[in-house]
Amino acid sequence: MVSDEVRLELPRKLYDRIEEDVVKMHIELELSIPLKPSDIAKRLGFLVRRFSDIASVNNDMMSAYRNGDDGKRRDGISYYDPAQKTYIIWINDLDTFSEEHDEFTIMHEIGHIRMGHKVDSPLAEMIANYYAAYMLVPSPLVSLYKCECFEDICDRFKTSLDCAFNCWNRYLNWEAYFGIKKQYERDLIDYYEKK
Repeated sequence: MVSDEVRLELPRKLYDRIEEDVVKMHIELELSIPLKPSDIAKRLGFLVRRFSDIASVNNDMMSAYRNGDDGKRRDGISYYDPAQKTYIIWINDLDTFSEEHDEFTIMHEIGHIRMGHKVDSPLAEMIANYYAAYMLVPSPLVSLYKCECFEDICDRFKTSLDCAFNCWNRYLNWEAYFGIKKQYERDLIDYYEKK
């Protein structure tokens, strides 16, 4: 997560790049709402592991995964494993989180992978958070499914309340200033209308 001290705004072209990649995945993987990011990871050929898998075997390794260089708790981590020829996504299941939180974390890590991030930074975290939220709740689908509040998003898309609240605010901004204007947004609507 991005610290309260860091205020970054992404350029519109980067938002578009993220949104286009998300729509591409929805259509190419023939996804349905609500999404299950752990299933998406498997379909992409990524391995999902849990911190508890190594906690009993190697406590030092687990501790390194669980805490970043700055000592702050990590919800997840991902990297390419050349031996297995795929990406591995580790999820912190040792701390108490909801299933929705764990699934958001998996999607967040997929966002890092899809956006080609090589190092951790506040900007990379912001991009991965936006990627995960937009993947789980694309603004055009909030309109298509006639959600009237963030609780509707939570129910329809099976997200946490925090995610639904943030997606609702993004949707209101999108509706007020953009609406369905881009081809990839029309493609997403067409795809879900045919389901």
